[in-house]
Amino acid sequence: MSDDGTDPADPARSAIASARSLTAVSRLPAQLYAARMRARERWRRLSITVTVTLVLLAVAAYIIIWHTPVLALTTVRVAGEKSVRAQQIVNAAALRDGTPLASLDTGAAAARVRRLPPIASASVSLDWPHGAVITVTERVPAALVPEGARYDVVDVSGVVFGVRDAPSGVLPVIRVQGSPAVKAAVVPGALAALKALAPVIVGQVTGISASSAYSIELTLRDGSVVEWGGPDAASAKAADLAALLRLGKAARYDVSAPEAPAMSGRYD
Repeated sequence: MSDDGTDPADPARSAIASARSLTAVSRLPAQLYAARMRARERWRRLSITVTVTLVLLAVAAYIIIWHTPVLALTTVRVAGEKSVRAQQIVNAAALRDGTPLASLDTGAAAARVRRLPPIASASVSLDWPHGAVITVTERVPAALVPEGARYDVVDVSGVVFGVRDAPSGVLPVIRVQGSPAVKAAVVPGALAALKALAPVIVGQVTGISASSAYSIELTLRDGSVVEWGGPDAASAKAADLAALLRLGKAARYDVSAPEAPAMSGRYD
C-alpha cells in the first residue's frame, strides 16, 4: 500500500485486464469468419448432395420412361370411325405393343393412318400410362363418278376413296360426255356446285351431267333440270336456286348467270 492509500499493483492488473479484453475482441472477427466458412461449406455440401440426387432421379426417370416397359404401350383405342373398321385403322397405325409411350412417333403413326383412302384426317395422342388413342375423320361421300363398269366414290374435294358396282340411289351420279381431259375439268365444277348448295337441296340432286366445264346441269328428284353453267360464282348460283325453288316448281331452272336467274315450264 502506498502513502496515498493506493495499491501499486492496481495499474498492472488494469493493464492485464485491458490486454485480455482487447485480445478477446480481436478474436471475435476471426471466430465469425470461421463460423461463416463452416456454414458456407455445409451449404456447398448440401448443394452438391441435392444436385447429385436430382441428376440421379432424372436419369432414373429417363430410363424408366424411355427404356423400360413400366410405361409401355398395351392398348390402342380408335375414335371417330364409321365405315372403316377400327382394327384396320389400328393395323395402319402400326404401333407396336411394348414400345415405351415416350418413344412413340405419333406424327408418323397418324400419317400412316391418313394413307387409308377413306380417312380425311387422323391424329394420335398418348393415353398414359399404357395407351394411345387414334382419332379419325372419315371422308363423306359426295357423288359417284362412272369409271368403266363401276362407279368411283368421291368426296366433295374430288378424292376417290371407294368403288361401287351400281348407283345407290342416294348419291348423285356425275356423268361426263367427252374425253378424260373433259372429265377432269367437269368433276371439280360439279362437286363445287354440290358443296355450295344447302344440304336440303343436295338431297334432291340425283344426277349431274356435262359435256364441258361450262355446261353443267343438275337433275332433281322431281325430274326438273338446273342449268348451272360453269364452276364460277357457285355461292351466288346456290342462293339463286334456293330462291327459285321457293317460288314453286318448274321444269327448268337457270342460274348459269347468277345476276339474272330464271325458271321456265312452271307446272304449279
